[in-house]
Amino acid sequence: MTWWRPWQRVWLLMIDSLPIFALHGWGLNAAVLSPLNGTFGGHQVLAVDLPGHGRRREEPFGRNLEPLVEDLLEQAPPHAVWLGWSLGGMLALAAASTAPNRIAALVTVAASPSFVARPDWPEGMPTARLRRMAADLAADPERTVNDFLTLQVLASRGGRGALRQLQAALHDRGMAARQALDDGLHLLETMDLRPHLAGLKPPLLAMGGARDRLVQPEAIREMAKQVPGAETLVFDDAAHAPFLSHRAEFVAGVTGFLQRRGMA
Repeated sequence: MTWWRPWQRVWLLMIDSLPIFALHGWGLNAAVLSPLNGTFGGHQVLAVDLPGHGRRREEPFGRNLEPLVEDLLEQAPPHAVWLGWSLGGMLALAAASTAPNRIAALVTVAASPSFVARPDWPEGMPTARLRRMAADLAADPERTVNDFLTLQVLASRGGRGALRQLQAALHDRGMAARQALDDGLHLLETMDLRPHLAGLKPPLLAMGGARDRLVQPEAIREMAKQVPGAETLVFDDAAHAPFLSHRAEFVAGVTGFLQRRGMA
């Protein structure tokens, strides 16, 4: 007997429209992406929890990129638009370099190919700052996650409303497992996807916010320069979560990109 995942049943019902496979960021869960449901016309948004997060809290996240990408490819529809936010955007980039034929197009949101700064990548976050966050996590996990949520939207227009939505998503499915949070910070420090950018096959839209305090807009623009044919869209008064604070403009940006690529 063939066992069908829920997304497979949905996908068969909407064969004419590419689904959007959506990945959340560090410490959150798929519920944070629920405001995007029904906003892309015929494109069904299929948001999933990363291991160790949300409804997959008991599953190990791990510190190795390859098994994590394999897990996501197993969950994803056979051909979809991948939309990844922050850490989820980095994982989507890794998947696009691993299985380009599975990904029709790629939309990254507040994501950088290297989250931390390196000698030849000044656009990243200082490593010492990320390690302080790891130390804070060890001392007080709940406060660290809540402070992180605030930092994501603090400088954005509509930041208070976006913060309420982030907090609601965290409350809806609970805080990620402590080990998954540790593992996620490790990946954010060690992942460097820049060598894969020049050979990236799926069309890329790199989105972000000019007021982002976690991923600089310069990192987003520099990443796009290294991907042939990539597009960028940076919202002037958005921070780290433009899909919440600037939802209408965000949806219009993604929809326009898919139309230009013949996928709308």
